[in-house]
Amino acid sequence: MRSLFILVILGFAVGTRVNFNNRCSYRVEVIRTENGRAPVQQAVLNPGQTSGGDFKSNGMNFKNGWNGKTLDEFSFNAFSGLDFYDLSVIVGYDTPMQISSNKGGCTVTCRNSRCPDAYLFPTDDTKTRSVSTGGTFTVTFCP
Repeated sequence: MRSLFILVILGFAVGTRVNFNNRCSYRVEVIRTENGRAPVQQAVLNPGQTSGGDFKSNGMNFKNGWNGKTLDEFSFNAFSGLDFYDLSVIVGYDTPMQISSNKGGCTVTCRNSRCPDAYLFPTDDTKTRSVSTGGTFTVTFCP
C-alpha cells in the first residue's frame, strides 16, 4: 500500500523541463509569461550560457526581453498526457529561436518573420506540435 501511495505522489510530481541555450552574440533576457500571472524574468544569459527550469503550468510563453515579440509557447500536460508547443510571430519577429524535445516530435525553428514553422496568424493551428509529457525541451536562441 505504501509503495502505491508513493507511485501516486510521483505521478503528480511529473513536470516538464525547459532548458534555455543562448547561441546569440548578445545577451538574452528570458521572460516567462503565464495565463493569469504577471511576467517574470526567468534567466539572463550571456552568449554561450544555458539555464533551465522545471514547469507544470498549462499556458506558458518565453521570449527575449520584456518587449520581445517572437514567442515560444507551451502547454504542459494539457490533454491526454501531452505537452503542446509552438513558435509564434503573430505580434512580430525579433529573435531567431528553435524548440526541440528529447521525447521526439518535430524541432521547430524560426529565423525570420515569415518562418514556415511558426504561427503567422491566430488560427494557424497546423503549427502546434506535441510530445508525451515529462520530458525536456531545449529552447535555443539564435540556432
